[in-house]
Amino acid sequence: MRILYTAVDTPIPGTHGGSIHALELCRALAERGHEVHLLAPGGSERGSEDLRSRGCDRTGAPPRPGESGPGGGRSLGAVRLHRLRRPPRFLEWTAVGQVKRVARVVSPDVVVDRFYTFGGAGIWAAHALQIPAVLEVNSPARPFPGSWRDRLDRMSVVRPVDRWRHRVLQWSDAVYATSKHLVPPERQATVTVVTNGVDTRRFRPGPEVAHSGPLRCVYVSSFRSWHGAEDLVEAVRICASRGVDLRVTCLGQGPRWTAAHAAAERAGLMGMLRFVGEVAYAEVPAYLADAEVGLAPFSPGAFSALQLGWFWSPIKIFEYLAAGLAVVTVDIAELRALLPDTVARFYAPGEPARLADQLQMLSSGRPALEQARRSARALAEARYTWGHQAAVVEAVLQDVVTKGVRS
Repeated sequence: MRILYTAVDTPIPGTHGGSIHALELCRALAERGHEVHLLAPGGSERGSEDLRSRGCDRTGAPPRPGESGPGGGRSLGAVRLHRLRRPPRFLEWTAVGQVKRVARVVSPDVVVDRFYTFGGAGIWAAHALQIPAVLEVNSPARPFPGSWRDRLDRMSVVRPVDRWRHRVLQWSDAVYATSKHLVPPERQATVTVVTNGVDTRRFRPGPEVAHSGPLRCVYVSSFRSWHGAEDLVEAVRICASRGVDLRVTCLGQGPRWTAAHAAAERAGLMGMLRFVGEVAYAEVPAYLADAEVGLAPFSPGAFSALQLGWFWSPIKIFEYLAAGLAVVTVDIAELRALLPDTVARFYAPGEPARLADQLQMLSSGRPALEQARRSARALAEARYTWGHQAAVVEAVLQDVVTKGVRS
């Protein structure tokens, strides 16, 4: 198939989950033999470092300047990258003209549009050009309590945001999502659930070391309010008071970084907690390979959208598995469905003392920890590679292409 993947609000390359997901999924589809064109805004310099590590220059071109392939665009490995001029915020749907121009050149068999509340340009363009269209949904495509977008929408009689979401869903020939809860109830039965994944060639376990010294943990986060950074600091404080020897490396930056860093300083924990800040995605595998435990201390109650149901598919969890790390995370049914007890330890959300309990048990039980690490790597290889996820998406796209555009 010739696939046009549009992501009008997702910079490529980038260091955050949406950017990583879009690029890795497109690469995996290309590796399965499809011609993949990715239309997205330009990304960050740190993301460009990742491209250079894969033999591409900072623009996404290969070492030979100016090389292009069928349908234009610049080479990003097996993916053709088309730069999109990013529209003003809240007007992302106005990129429809740009999508149409690229689609006319590429002549795709199917368009995949990454959902954004004010987006829909890819679906609209496909509808106008009578090209089969599939909507990828990773964030709520329905109203939910606490949403500022929906509060604004209710101030208007015509409810433009909700009406536009319904129109985009109506024009979509199929939908796949990280959770059926992301779409209105009447569409949930038709949604194909696709989790995020990991490149197991890049994320690999580090060399085995003697079962001694501090427990080496890593925490990857964009430090949002629901990422549990302050719960983690409190758990480390409790571990320190109990004499548990551990070191936690914190990767990333975001809104709660300053508060978490300040809390660690006040508690005198800077010898146990290392705040690295944001790093290039190409550097993340090395940090994970140097750890034994991957931490995901989420605080679901701090994220109002999760009232719809747990729809989040954190890429870092799959990366932890591929790096052969035991995972410590919150006890939520959806996470238990992803992570068996052989690889993960669970605790009640919002209870840092219970998180400390899990860290203490892992610190004192190194043989069991090593077994969990081996099981984690095996699980990533068996179920969570980007290739596995691309195979599911491929089936959705092939079915849509075979059936053609709905009348």
